Amino acid sequence: MSLQVNINAGTMPSHQIVAADIVVQHARSLGNPNASQALAITEPICRVDQTGLQYEQRQIQGRIEFRFLTGVLQLTLRQDIFIANNISDCAQNIWLEHEQEHVRDNQGIMGRMDQAIRAHRDLQNILISPIWRPRSDFNKVQGKIQSTVDDIFREFTHEAVLSRDTSAVYSSIQDRIRRQCNNNE
Repeated sequence: MSLQVNINAGTMPSHQIVAADIVVQHARSLGNPNASQALAITEPICRVDQTGLQYEQRQIQGRIEFRFLTGVLQLTLRQDIFIANNISDCAQNIWLEHEQEHVRDNQGIMGRMDQAIRAHRDLQNILISPIWRPRSDFNKVQGKIQSTVDDIFREFTHEAVLSRDTSAVYSSIQDRIRRQCNNNE
């Protein structure tokens, strides 16, 4: 199969100032271990569009089978930044800078997705060297493509968050807020 993976890494999103409990909810939904104290969070979403994939069918012994033949798998990164409304404007700006680093990390991750998709055994069997499957499994196979790409993306973003959101970084942010924000207000 001649698979083409098109990637749109998006642009820097605008941020939303929301109630602190909304930030906590988003942090929890992302599995953030420090969600209860979250003051800002970036929520990345990798949209997977399979409509550009083409398949072929055959009939063997009364059964209809299919396999993907060629096409485009479109991946689009969408991100939202949420910042708590119960901190000062100065602190919000410092947290925004940190969250924008997460945005850039996620944009960089998108550049790794093509290779990871091609290397994943399940996706190889569906998209690279496709095997014939019962036509009745079409929706199941599309679900497998979606869930596997989601898993790859979540693994990459989780690693990036662990790398960026260290205790040292959080301490540095808090020190910076104490230095810069307490003098400005």
